[in-house]
Amino acid sequence: MRDIRVVSRRNDAEFGRRVSPGFDPSVRPIQILNIETDATFVLRPPRIKNVRSPPASMNRTSSCQNLIMPTEDSKPVDESIRRLIDRWVTSGEIASKDYQPTMTSTNSVAGQWVQSHRDKDSSTSPGSTLVIGLPRLVIADVQTQGRGRLGRTWDAQSDGLAFSIVMKGCHELLSIAVGVAIAEAIEHVAAPVRCGLKWPNDVWMSGVKVAGTLIERFDSSVADRDHSTPVAVIGIGINVGSSPTLEDAEATSVQEATGKWVTRAALLEELVPALIEQVTRCESDSGGVLDAFRRRCVLTGEMIRCSIDGQSVEGRCEGINEHGEMRVRTIAGESVCRSGEVNRVRRV
Repeated sequence: MRDIRVVSRRNDAEFGRRVSPGFDPSVRPIQILNIETDATFVLRPPRIKNVRSPPASMNRTSSCQNLIMPTEDSKPVDESIRRLIDRWVTSGEIASKDYQPTMTSTNSVAGQWVQSHRDKDSSTSPGSTLVIGLPRLVIADVQTQGRGRLGRTWDAQSDGLAFSIVMKGCHELLSIAVGVAIAEAIEHVAAPVRCGLKWPNDVWMSGVKVAGTLIERFDSSVADRDHSTPVAVIGIGINVGSSPTLEDAEATSVQEATGKWVTRAALLEELVPALIEQVTRCESDSGGVLDAFRRRCVLTGEMIRCSIDGQSVEGRCEGINEHGEMRVRTIAGESVCRSGEVNRVRRV
């Protein structure tokens, strides 16, 4: 005889079960002894209903033909993320969604949706179907041909987070605001931790890249100026569980940098509302957005190399100005870098 302890959810009392080795509960009843009261309970095996045999006309081959075999396209999505997105749609936080197990590029899929609705709006009454569907969230569990800046690729595996959000407007501080939103979301979910921001659009942890963004602007084709507001497709890729091997740079993930278990759903739940809030602050509190970026800017005070007016320039980074542009102090004075790649210069 051996003792096996079990817990009853009914009254949380602990029981002792005495069962002979090799005893099969599906064949004959089990006796359970309550050690506190010495009362014995008998559990009997469930009754099995008669199962009707299939008709003789149905052979093995025909029955197999009626089965729907799972394919890569029919792979289920992450249920926790699906429930989260449905909640946002119901509450009105986002207006529309597109969630699939696999996409080539969330930015490409989102851009195609914008283009189709923009063309539709230009042939009908101004303003309508495109704006009604915003903000729109486009997300995939796996991204196979993700696009980054300067032609780079960003493929997200099932433990990464890849999505695009389509929003009305394209403020000059948009990329600054997006970086701040990502950093704050990671800091909140994986606290205590501090993220750095590398101008113009990278998020760093432990001195290397953990996330990146790609923002694409779509101008309205509507002639009416009142309905010609541009639309921004904001693509975001975050290494959550593991980090990819990059040819030209090092990378890390949220879990690798912190040693903490962080789920994609938890990070997404924090990030999307923060992203919408920060983008809105570009208009209402641009100074707050700039200050949040400046506190995390990893290039301030560093010697950097960038391109200004088509010329390669080296100088000391002095942070960003009120337009979100990079200030560079050179021998000739201060210059402004408005876009492009910026790299730190390592002195030998």
